[in-house]
Amino acid sequence: MSRAKEISSTEKLLNIIRNRQDGVAPSIQGAANPPRKEFKIPRPRIIPSYRSINIGVDIGHERLRLVKVARSDTRWNLLELKSIPLAKSMTTNSPEFGGLLRDALAEFIDSPKKTEIWAIMSAARVDVRHLRIPKIQKKQIEDVVYWTVKKETPFDDKESIFDFEVLGEVMDQGIQKLAVMAYTAPRYEVDELKKLFAKIGYPLTGVSITPFAIQNIFRTEWIPSATGTTASLFVGNDFSRIDIFTHGDLVMTRGIKAGTNSMVEALLEALNQRQQLDGRSVAAAQVTLEEARRILFSMSPDSEPLTENDPGYGLMEEEIFEMILPAVERLIRQVDRTFEHFTINLGNEKIGKIFIAGSINIYQSMVDHMGTHLGVERDVFDPLGFRKAPPTEKMSVAERVAFVPALGAALSANDYTPNLMFTYRDKEREANISRINKAIIACFVVAMLACTGVFLYQLRSAGQKQMVVTKLEKELASYHPRIDQNLILQMTANLKQKKQFSRDYVKRYEMMAVIGELSYLTPNGIQIIDLKGSLGTPAASAAPATPPATAPAAKGQTPQPAANTAPLNLTVEGLVFGDQRELEAILAGYVVALNASPMFSQVSLQQKSTEPSGRVQVLHFVLNMKVG
Repeated sequence: MSRAKEISSTEKLLNIIRNRQDGVAPSIQGAANPPRKEFKIPRPRIIPSYRSINIGVDIGHERLRLVKVARSDTRWNLLELKSIPLAKSMTTNSPEFGGLLRDALAEFIDSPKKTEIWAIMSAARVDVRHLRIPKIQKKQIEDVVYWTVKKETPFDDKESIFDFEVLGEVMDQGIQKLAVMAYTAPRYEVDELKKLFAKIGYPLTGVSITPFAIQNIFRTEWIPSATGTTASLFVGNDFSRIDIFTHGDLVMTRGIKAGTNSMVEALLEALNQRQQLDGRSVAAAQVTLEEARRILFSMSPDSEPLTENDPGYGLMEEEIFEMILPAVERLIRQVDRTFEHFTINLGNEKIGKIFIAGSINIYQSMVDHMGTHLGVERDVFDPLGFRKAPPTEKMSVAERVAFVPALGAALSANDYTPNLMFTYRDKEREANISRINKAIIACFVVAMLACTGVFLYQLRSAGQKQMVVTKLEKELASYHPRIDQNLILQMTANLKQKKQFSRDYVKRYEMMAVIGELSYLTPNGIQIIDLKGSLGTPAASAAPATPPATAPAAKGQTPQPAANTAPLNLTVEGLVFGDQRELEAILAGYVVALNASPMFSQVSLQQKSTEPSGRVQVLHFVLNMKVG
């Protein structure tokens, strides 16, 4: 075969290794028969890999909050969070807000294809109901829940989104039933939120509400002590919401028309009465609503203290708390009635702990007061405080609590989070597709087993026919001429000639075969970056001289060919990609595969080390082996 054909074949093998269809192989330099040659494969371009990232978005009245988390096995890790102030004149439909949201997401997202975005919408118009239906077949649950909800609260399918989730089996007055959480939401608000994110180039994965976001915090065990029956009280400006969770499932939610504004109004009334009693004029005694709100929020240890020119300067925290106590007591009574209805009327277990969130957490004594009157263990709902992370080290409690909805949204997944964009019908459709795929795989397995049976039958038939062929060959051999010395010498000479021709052929294409075998044995997770080898070192340089191949043989002996080459030594350098915990296993499997190859032997690991490559860690290694 000509030299040009040898180079062409080598080019094809190198192109296969580089995963290229078309390309130019490196030129082969040196003399026609050098004692040693080196083959180098250029270092491939390393493409960084990304983890699956979730981003939770909470669009509030005054701020836009984003939380970025990543999932590692069953554990969620906080990566980043951001709070952006919003102008009072800015609306979600304005171009200014769209640009602000786009820029914020662009800073958070590295790989849009591997990032899920979950947004929180207002829960004010989302009707969440908890039902107990008879234990029926799975295919009948949808109709029973749908018509039960529609009977209690009629809704239009075109204007509302309906979804439900089966929480499990419960005992209701001695009868086993199914506990179901169902909800309806305005379709228009969900569509507007979807359009907003699609317009800026970051489509949403899901839309949820704050109660479901808090449920994510419990279901993902972000809070280690979230066991048994737990309540979450969120105190807003005009209303409050009490959510009750049993083993991480939202089993009851209720809105209460009382919030911090009620406390501000009580404080305002008490301050004005006090100043009038002190003998001040009516005009001078008036305290504005904003001033009363600032006085209330000054109870927080991380708030700005009041100055001498501010109303309420010099008031003790106990005095301020005494003024707002009537509003706090009204809120406590509403919560207590909710607990009583849940435990006594519905027959559920007693609530063991209450988490309090919202602006109410500005004063720890207020939290303790509520917990004492309710007779349960209490704590500020501060999920970010349970796990120490660099983004939250310098944040106050009030700042961390404000990120609760965004954090819960970031912990979402369609497996356990109610998604207003992915309802039970979508889940059923996905389940049907999964069942079809499983059926196709089962049919494929059956077909493969049938083909295996046919193959075994054909193999047995071939064995029987081979026995017939062997018998006929024996009969045919009996008709051959008798073997004599001349015929043996002639056959020996022909065999030696063929053997020498085979050796020359093997020698010529030895390196091509080595490259082909390495290309076949190297998996996708390993990339070879350097390959060095010897095309053959004369044995005379390493061993005593042997008689020339042309020297005459001794009388009565067959001439022996001289040993012209020593075993080929190879040095392979490469990188292992993949999960950092599996890099060693991948390399070990590669070494085993090379040892198992009939072409390689004495494979040894000369060097290995972990090196950074982009945003991932790779395993760098050097192997030594012999060919043959």
